[in-house]
Amino acid sequence: MANDLIRATAIINTTIRHQLDAALRPLGLSEVNYYYLLVVAEQPGINQADLTARIVRDQSTVTRQVDRLVKQGWLTKRQAPTDARQSALFLTPQAQAILPQLWAINQTVNKTALASLTPAEQATLLNLLGKTFDGLSQDHH
Repeated sequence: MANDLIRATAIINTTIRHQLDAALRPLGLSEVNYYYLLVVAEQPGINQADLTARIVRDQSTVTRQVDRLVKQGWLTKRQAPTDARQSALFLTPQAQAILPQLWAINQTVNKTALASLTPAEQATLLNLLGKTFDGLSQDHH
């Protein structure tokens, strides 16, 4: 696994997703949709186009997940104040109530994933992953 980035990231991604699912299941959420709530919490009123760019998923996937989260009572859509054609997304009181738990789960899974690394190694890993993402993003835009 040491020299195969694709394989290594796939295995790590799957492992992290399983840990997130186990922690989020009691809240009625999953690794697929909890991150949407965290992004909306960080940017109340974000529109779907900006949400799509922020979470790096395709528009149709984001639309389906947002609609599902609205139907489940986690998000609300309001007309954007600057553009009537767009919707602004906000957390519902139900989502606000569990936000501390979501951040705690996120932090716990991050700590678990990075536990075998020193703080310096953690910083290096996250820096290198960011550079890798930036390089891949430049190739496709």
